[in-house]
Amino acid sequence: MVTKWKNLSNPPVVTAIFQLKYDSGSIRLDEFLKFDTVLKREFPNRSENIESSLSLLPSTRIPFGKAQVSGVTDTRRTGYVYFTTDQKEKLTLSETEITYTKESPYTGWDSFKDFVLKMLQTLSSVLEGVTIQRTSIRFINQFNLLEFDDPTEYFNTQITSSVADSSMPYPLLKYGFRMTFDVAEGIYSIVNQNADHLTDRFIYIFDIDVLDRNNILFDVNSIGEILENLREIKNKIFFGNLTNKTLELCS
Repeated sequence: MVTKWKNLSNPPVVTAIFQLKYDSGSIRLDEFLKFDTVLKREFPNRSENIESSLSLLPSTRIPFGKAQVSGVTDTRRTGYVYFTTDQKEKLTLSETEITYTKESPYTGWDSFKDFVLKMLQTLSSVLEGVTIQRTSIRFINQFNLLEFDDPTEYFNTQITSSVADSSMPYPLLKYGFRMTFDVAEGIYSIVNQNADHLTDRFIYIFDIDVLDRNNILFDVNSIGEILENLREIKNKIFFGNLTNKTLELCS
């Protein structure tokens, strides 16, 4: 049964990311161009990722300083990036992955998930029969804290809490650590927490990446179910780590 999570009126999400990974060679990159008109309704702009390499001719020597050299270049297109005018939402399409990145104001899980599935439905004729090797979501949360003398007042997961009088002996400038959780067969989560002291406040980043590397044949409904499971894991980590004091900042 899906947990009913608390609805935050001021969610700390600054970046939400969805990604699918699949075998190289499963899709020809130019196949995505058949959806160009439809995609530009949501993402009016498109750019291309280009990869280039230079192979020097056998007799070529590279002198110090500036010089002309002879060689063969290999330049190819590796992906398309569709993006909004303000560049706060991007859809990246390549021969190995699809990534949707949202940096505009977060309006809730339902709208995020619905948009992702809508985009996948648009691309479904190309993705049909493709084996998905990894499905993931990543949510980067940012908290603005006026003071951070005692991290345990704000977050439940810490490197250590064995400091005298529950406070740090010296002013804190930076703080950070990384954890990896083995959630279930083929499912894991990478969590990064970092604090940075600015002039008037601390910026605390709580970055949760949840990944399912179980192979499935592409199917929009199946991916929707996986997304709900990944969200459940993400929220358990999120709400399990925040104290009531920090939750009040989000309400």
